[in-house]
Amino acid sequence: MTSFPSFSVRVFALLLLTLGGLEAQCGMQLYAQHCAACHGERGRGDGPAARFLDPKPRDFQSGHFRFVSTDNGVPSDTDILEAISAGLPGSAMLGFTQLTPPERIRLVDYVRVLRRAGIRERLAGTGLEGDALEAEVFALDTPGALVRPAAETPDTMESRARGALHWTRLCASCHGDNGRGVFDPLRITAEGHLVQPRDLTRGVMKSGHEAERLWQRVRCGIPGTPMPKLTAKELDDDALWDLLHHLQSLVPAGRQALHDPLRWTIGVPRLAGALPTDPADERFNGVSATWIALAPMQAHTPNVNGVMLQAAHDGEHVVLRIQYADRTFNAAGVPGAPDGVAVRLTSAARPPVLPLPGMPLPVDRALWLAGAKPAPDDPIFEHLVPRFENPDSVCKSPIGPEHVGKAAWRDGLWTVLMLVKPERAGRLSVGGTMPLSLAVFDGATARGPLPGAFSHWQTLRFLP
Repeated sequence: MTSFPSFSVRVFALLLLTLGGLEAQCGMQLYAQHCAACHGERGRGDGPAARFLDPKPRDFQSGHFRFVSTDNGVPSDTDILEAISAGLPGSAMLGFTQLTPPERIRLVDYVRVLRRAGIRERLAGTGLEGDALEAEVFALDTPGALVRPAAETPDTMESRARGALHWTRLCASCHGDNGRGVFDPLRITAEGHLVQPRDLTRGVMKSGHEAERLWQRVRCGIPGTPMPKLTAKELDDDALWDLLHHLQSLVPAGRQALHDPLRWTIGVPRLAGALPTDPADERFNGVSATWIALAPMQAHTPNVNGVMLQAAHDGEHVVLRIQYADRTFNAAGVPGAPDGVAVRLTSAARPPVLPLPGMPLPVDRALWLAGAKPAPDDPIFEHLVPRFENPDSVCKSPIGPEHVGKAAWRDGLWTVLMLVKPERAGRLSVGGTMPLSLAVFDGATARGPLPGAFSHWQTLRFLP
């Protein structure tokens, strides 16, 4: 599939142009390139990558949007725009800050088109048609009043103590006394997917950790999930602030920042002489390090949360030193599932985070594995005993990765050195930039060829 929409997407879009006009068509093309891999061509949450993700990508046509700020559960344009712009930390949904604000607004419009198409389809058997049908679709897609927080009360020891009592009464049955969540195999979403309360102590609040966002999550609930909304009748405004003060006390300061997959511009200095070949090379002491948070493929599977990245160049090659915590050393055992790191370099100005299979991208891939190099007929991206259905060869790399690197594991810390020579992505140039992304394979999860977590595209800027 190319970076343009498939035939079925284009036909579908033509049927909707009367609702969105040319702007919707532009939004459709952006959606096909950046969103369809997960959310599917028609926005049903069934893209080729969806089968590997937990939580599942949103089904826009079902009508259940999780993070809303309105009293009727219908997302406002701002709600959709914030999800597109900031992403949802703790999931595979990354923020689309590589797109311009007008482009993100076009995506909002197109998501709204997909939502209305779903509503229209669900009303098909009611007998409504013509203007009456469109009026009902419009009514069901009209956001309610914005839920705004009341003025915050003082965050005191007494407030937190009262909040703890409210927590025990209203929240502990799902989130646990300590906020770590209570497993329940019968807890499912409206779409039928198993869902578990988030471990709030990790500090990963999907719609943000700001006070206004937490207030809206309690007052609006999370539609389509067992998380209900609490009205002022059940918990008045002052009591709700007490509850939120207690919740905030459960989360260590700064924890959210460790899990928010952001995009950074990373200065890459030029080193004199030959580039390092040893992960312990002392020259890295003078190279700045950047924390790169990773998005999990499976939110409820233990995974690597992030890596420290250092990069240098010699005018032709890029050397990467990647350090990350991993309590288990997996260099052998399950075939095809040792620890590992994969990186991608591209010349594409705004590459999609998860490109569709076959989408032509000028990409150089490099792969380090803690173990024997796979045989040519058993690459890491096509496990001998797959632990998933992969009829489309979604995980088979269209360009085989180059197996490079050297690493050391000590006291639960991997230090990986990878040397890459950009070729398909173009030659590097001083003053120029090149997008880079990475993924981490944790052998302890025994997930075969699937990485446990991946990064957003970072921008390498090559310095003199």
